[in-house]
Amino acid sequence: MNGNSFGSLFRVTTFGESHGDFVGSVIEGVPAGFRISPVEIQRELCRRRPGYGRTVSQRREPDILEVVSGIARGRTTGGPIRLLVKNRDARASDYDEILHKPRPGHADMAHYLKYGRITAGGGRSSGRETVGRVLAGAVAKQLLAREGITVAGRILEVHGKRTGHERIILGAKAKKDSVGGVVEIIADGVPPGLGEPVFDGLDAELARALMSIGSVKGVEIGAGFRSTRMRGSEHNDPIVVKGGRLKTTTNNAGGILGGISNGMPVVCRMAVKPTSSIGLEQDTVDLVTLKPAKLTVKGRHDPCICTRIVPVAEAMVAMTLLDHLFKARKAGIGAVGPGKEAAKGENPLVALREKVKHHDREMVRILKKRMELTGEIGRLKKASGLAVKDPAVERAVLKNALDAGRELGLSPRLVERVLRTVVAESRRRQGIARKAPNVSGARRRGRRPIQG
Repeated sequence: MNGNSFGSLFRVTTFGESHGDFVGSVIEGVPAGFRISPVEIQRELCRRRPGYGRTVSQRREPDILEVVSGIARGRTTGGPIRLLVKNRDARASDYDEILHKPRPGHADMAHYLKYGRITAGGGRSSGRETVGRVLAGAVAKQLLAREGITVAGRILEVHGKRTGHERIILGAKAKKDSVGGVVEIIADGVPPGLGEPVFDGLDAELARALMSIGSVKGVEIGAGFRSTRMRGSEHNDPIVVKGGRLKTTTNNAGGILGGISNGMPVVCRMAVKPTSSIGLEQDTVDLVTLKPAKLTVKGRHDPCICTRIVPVAEAMVAMTLLDHLFKARKAGIGAVGPGKEAAKGENPLVALREKVKHHDREMVRILKKRMELTGEIGRLKKASGLAVKDPAVERAVLKNALDAGRELGLSPRLVERVLRTVVAESRRRQGIARKAPNVSGARRRGRRPIQG
């Protein structure tokens, strides 16, 4: 069975079934050193877990996060991140009849036609599979938050109504029926330049991501299907300059033009069908006899999927945006690369300043990582009884930096000045106070070599 992985540079593979031992995900592509909070991941899990509310399935799953690999002491290691959750409240007996009587509206029939059997609990087509998506999405959200990007969803409609959602859902539940609805996801702070024209458009990939969620039957971006009832003069978003950047006064495009983000909020909506597993008697076929049969679905099911699908949809949007963010940075183009070139027509001075800001942020991140490594080296030396001071190593540190500077055409004096400051801070963190070095010309000017 293929199709279990999503993304390119931020790549996610989900695993597990509803009635298996575990469900979870493996995340690849996250560099080492990023702070990830397991508490935040658990919070996202709690938003989608069943059994805690009148309008959701009464399957009682605690959904406790287990971090298997990839995160140590609250930071990514650079290796695959494996997160899993144990299944604790599966009831396989509720599905005995379904194994030979496919549920109308469910993937049971399609699975039987493709694989020759129906898996208890729905297998990979069960809503339980979305646990892995939420796990990965929680990681993606934390990485996006570092860039000032937030992703939030809400229920817009239930059974065609904008209000009274709980009453409508409970009414359907009382009749052993179900209802669907519309869910909206808005990503704010998305920079211009994410996505590509033609086949790798950001809107195309968001639609694919959201349509991959079970029970989603339609996706729209911005004004979406409403745009079919608008004139061009109404739908076109007027362009203005705000704070030296190109913006639009309306957002019918939903933050995406020509497959590329334009700096406005990215707005997606999806149509969620009614839950197919309902308590009413339905017509189906007995696969053993191939004769008409009646089916009344047992077990615990959501009377409306919208309630718990919101964090799943947020996760898919977050994963898609982060993957495109990584792609843009790798390519070094657009607002998320060296600068804000994607916003054509901006004041060139503003664009250049944005480039400087981006590189400053990158320098600060690298500096932070160096300080963390310095502290770790200091702790290891102390634990091993080694002297902190090692002039030979310190001289090699500066020589390495000077060599790199020469290759890049940088002034040795500039490289030395910056490194002297960094080394001084490293010494302070290691609890020693010595003057910083100058290997290239220290002895000529009577200064000491680097000591930390």
